[in-house]
Amino acid sequence: MQDLNRRDFLGAGLGAMIGVPALLAQAGASPDAELKRGEVAETMVLENGAGLKWELVKTTNGWALGTISLHGKPVEQSASNGLLALRNVTSGEVRWLAASQGEKSGPRTARFSGQQEVAGVKLSWAVDVALRDDLPAASFTPKWSVDKALDDWEVCLAYHDGFMNDWRVQSYPWAGNSEEASIAPMRYCGVPGALLYRPDQSLVLLFAIDSNSDYLNPTTWSGKTGFQFANHRIAPQFRLGGGKLVVGTHYEVPLQLFLSDAGKFADSITGIMQAWVKVNDYRVDDSLTVRTPQEAFDLALEGRRKMGSWVPGIGYEHHKGTPFIYVGNNPMLAYYEYRLYEITGDSLWRDRAFEQIDFAIKGQQPGGMFHTSYYFRPNGGATAPGFWSWDWGHNGYKVDINGWMVRYLLVTWQRVKEKEGLDRQDWRKAAMKSLDWVLAQQNPDGGFPQVVEIDSGKKSQSVVCGRILVGLPIIAKITGDERCLRASAAQERFLLEQVEGRFWYTGQHPDLPPEDFEQDSIYNVVEYWLDKHDRTGDKESLAHAVANAYFALLYWCPKQLSWVKAPTQGAHSEQQHFNQYSVYCYHNRKVQCLDRLFKKTGNPLFHQLKNRVMQLNFHTQVTDGPYQGAITEAIADPWLERNKGFEWRGSPYTSELVADLMLQLIDMGLVARP
Repeated sequence: MQDLNRRDFLGAGLGAMIGVPALLAQAGASPDAELKRGEVAETMVLENGAGLKWELVKTTNGWALGTISLHGKPVEQSASNGLLALRNVTSGEVRWLAASQGEKSGPRTARFSGQQEVAGVKLSWAVDVALRDDLPAASFTPKWSVDKALDDWEVCLAYHDGFMNDWRVQSYPWAGNSEEASIAPMRYCGVPGALLYRPDQSLVLLFAIDSNSDYLNPTTWSGKTGFQFANHRIAPQFRLGGGKLVVGTHYEVPLQLFLSDAGKFADSITGIMQAWVKVNDYRVDDSLTVRTPQEAFDLALEGRRKMGSWVPGIGYEHHKGTPFIYVGNNPMLAYYEYRLYEITGDSLWRDRAFEQIDFAIKGQQPGGMFHTSYYFRPNGGATAPGFWSWDWGHNGYKVDINGWMVRYLLVTWQRVKEKEGLDRQDWRKAAMKSLDWVLAQQNPDGGFPQVVEIDSGKKSQSVVCGRILVGLPIIAKITGDERCLRASAAQERFLLEQVEGRFWYTGQHPDLPPEDFEQDSIYNVVEYWLDKHDRTGDKESLAHAVANAYFALLYWCPKQLSWVKAPTQGAHSEQQHFNQYSVYCYHNRKVQCLDRLFKKTGNPLFHQLKNRVMQLNFHTQVTDGPYQGAITEAIADPWLERNKGFEWRGSPYTSELVADLMLQLIDMGLVARP
């Protein structure tokens, strides 16, 4: 974050506007006019039937932003400085631009314009303001040009200029539940903008660039677009031009505002995103057809049979070129391969399933916790004979992964017992011992820590722990253990208050810090609420599942990016520490959840998204060679974060990603015996 001094744009109210005297002098006004700039001479009111009103004001300087209000309540204090601003990128000086001309063209539309001379350069500009007739949504579209090159200045666009309220910002993956954000330039933000909200969610607002534009294109001027916000210091704003405005370019930025005062997560985010879908005419591109689910399954099955990453008696190398096996995945992979045995009758899959579980439980500690990785050579952190735990060596015992292992140990134990009459009590006992340890880690706030320190037993902050969230009710059903239901109820409270209540989803990647901001746990949350709706019929649970699916859309690229050949709509940045576009399901059932949402709601959007995400995954399948059937870690790199071209796809993953996807296809009935 750059230094946020008194000279920066949109500080704490009117007193911070250091650039105003210079603006007045260049406009030909006397310095005394500064004393009158807050005096409103005229107002222009735009209002719609959804309770949204924008009251623009004219002062002695000209037309200014004024006040946006929803159902009679102002979003922020009235802004009387201007409609947009220039900011010197070197000095931080700000010059507001108030419009000399303003005309209302209808009950919900208006246009403003003006000219300004800066450093001998004439800047001509206009702003169109419009309210949607039937939704709490507005558009704000500035256009400008210069008659000569203007260096060192950028254009700043906001919707208010001071603060009466506390605000937080979310813009994935750069800011989450944050009091400030400095994103320069903007890159991985899914929907190109930011979610602003009061901490109590009494007002939630999406401030975004129209996704139908060629936003954030790194090959054009828009690739220098940034976003800035600091609570009570810098009002939310886009900064454009990168300090270099050129002749011959007609700059235009179509901005949008979507508001909700519903006061609750589910109602707010569903209302905002449904409005966003409608206003932008968002449509899922259904033209991507890589292969059928059966073809994808057959490809994966044949490739897995001869997979170069299989290590007999242990498991699958995590991905190409990594000398370790993610033992935390072994029980889930065993469940998947036992299902393959049922489908094909080939004992190869049964043998591999049993080998993977038998190896995983060898690494259980006396306290019940499991090793979650196995390194092929000593690498520190070895705490059991024959095991070298790479991830424990740098991050501690993994609570959520242990819960994941417990779930799949038990479902595999149960399935083998039902199908064969074979009771592998060693599997069950290992699972229950780990469950005891997992339940003992629950924090007082009801959440579970991501990691527990090996030496001290100190627990990290609570994170979503989506594997445990989904798994506890499943484990309770298999075992009848009432402790799981009590723990689940407490974890749900944490989910409502500290995750949904703060738009703050963290911790899905247990090899990263607990505060790691990511998108995959959102679909763990969707799955949890769908499962609860199945069990109880509770309508609120379904509403929360729907809301989380809509919230995830904020994280997903909304369209095909013009400068990338690989499909991008529906792709997302994997996590904040490893930015490129990925599409896979990571320890969640994203595809199946979308299918379930469609069947429960009848909303065709969810059906279309299900097919799109499925085909995106098929696009990343490796089609030949020793890793046939694997899924690559990325589908594209639109901002060259990996420095290997826009179409970079990275390493093929042979472990959880394939099984995550194929299990969903099996359970949705989309594949049959090959």
